Amino acid sequence: MTTKQITLLAALLAMSLVLSVVESMLGALIPVPIPGVKLGLANIIAMFILCYFSLPSALAVGLLRTFLTSLFTGGIGMFLYSAPGAVLSVLVMYAAMRYLKRLSIVGISMLGACAHNVMQVCVAVLVTGEAHLFYYAFVLLIVGAVSGTITGVVAAVTFIKASRALNILARHDAKYVLSGGM
Repeated sequence: MTTKQITLLAALLAMSLVLSVVESMLGALIPVPIPGVKLGLANIIAMFILCYFSLPSALAVGLLRTFLTSLFTGGIGMFLYSAPGAVLSVLVMYAAMRYLKRLSIVGISMLGACAHNVMQVCVAVLVTGEAHLFYYAFVLLIVGAVSGTITGVVAAVTFIKASRALNILARHDAKYVLSGGM
């Protein structure tokens, strides 16, 4: 990995951390009727890293982001819920980019958001032993579809401009995502 790539990844980590912390702060200021719901703005950075860097880079940045955000906002308990969701989300988005060539960046974002939410419910069931929490997954799938659509549209609008500004090219297997638009 080059110095430029490491520097860009560090900057992207910082951006995703800021997005996560701001999102946590907004959650405290604006009451949301559904507990634990966030827009998932850091997902935009994860998708960007998948398109322009690699799966290991996206996983590393995702884990570092969830760890640092939990230290700043919610404690280590938050990390135990967020990290598995972040990992599954990145893996699902990577698989979709690689194997579902016709899926747009919006569809990929929706899959990632839904996977993250479902994993958090799975962790909650494991931690509490309350299987009835799986009913909450249906609500979070709808929320994931909506939030994934929003972050996917932002990604579709910004990725090409950002890559040009940073003078980087998409990985060969991710180019379809960017040329497909929304």
